[in-house]
Amino acid sequence: MQNSLNQKMGSQDVLIGGIWALGAASTHSLVAIAVRLLDHLPAIELVFFRNALGLMIFLSIVSWRGFWFIQTKRMSVHLVRNFANFFGMWLWFAGLALLPLAKAIALHFTVPLIVVVLAVIFLKERPGPVRLICTIIGFCGVLVILRPGLVPIGAAAFLVLGSALSYAAVAIFTRSLGFTEHPTTTTFYYQSTLTIISGLSILLVSLISTANPDLETNLEWFNWVTPISKDIPVLIILAVTGTVAPYCMIRAYVHAEATIVQPIEYLRLPLTALIAYWVFSQTTDLWVWIGAFIIVGSTLYLTRHETKKKKLQN
Repeated sequence: MQNSLNQKMGSQDVLIGGIWALGAASTHSLVAIAVRLLDHLPAIELVFFRNALGLMIFLSIVSWRGFWFIQTKRMSVHLVRNFANFFGMWLWFAGLALLPLAKAIALHFTVPLIVVVLAVIFLKERPGPVRLICTIIGFCGVLVILRPGLVPIGAAAFLVLGSALSYAAVAIFTRSLGFTEHPTTTTFYYQSTLTIISGLSILLVSLISTANPDLETNLEWFNWVTPISKDIPVLIILAVTGTVAPYCMIRAYVHAEATIVQPIEYLRLPLTALIAYWVFSQTTDLWVWIGAFIIVGSTLYLTRHETKKKKLQN
């Protein structure tokens, strides 16, 4: 009877984890749609609004218990991590404004593969043959999507891949912080740091442009563009979904293993492709689907392999 109860509790946990993962996939898709609807605003301005509004929402939820989450002994790690976060989000938003959304998301699925490479370089991890082969196959999927030499790649693709590299670095630092820091503390420093960096960048460029009007066109990626009234609800959606998505992902991993969560998280590709077709009449190239299948397949196989390996070690 006890075994039956444990199995029931386990299946409930998997179901709850799956629901949280579906919430993460859905809200991540809405972030991409919101960024595309706001593509007339500079990407750095979207970073500012996403984090400033998100920080206000976050503080309104957690501060009623006091500001205990401000305390940290690892400020330097938070700062380095969030500088990488800033560049990751900035490049990601810039890429989303230029690339077809499904293609951008497919390329961004390379984050776990880049984490493997960075772990070898900076953490001196030794990848086994399965990890190495899966990583190589995954990057072959990128080549299928981009088809270098057959079609022009364009700068937008490199923006997205640069974002993936930055977010992979974030993942490396997050591993370290996860041992000592509460998720609320990590989230607070994440949103507050990005608000400050993006806000100061916009302010600095505004001062430079005012002093030297000839430089204004060269700094247009940083120039302030005042949102119009119809932008306000979309900015709020961006802030809310951008704040909710990582929270849903954290909750998903609390209840279920990566082998359950990751396949559901990858649903954001068809979800985004469907919404992009409906809202923007964007169609998705067959090569994007093939490349995405290769990237997702190699990542899922690697995740399953690593999970089994950890279970055997325990």
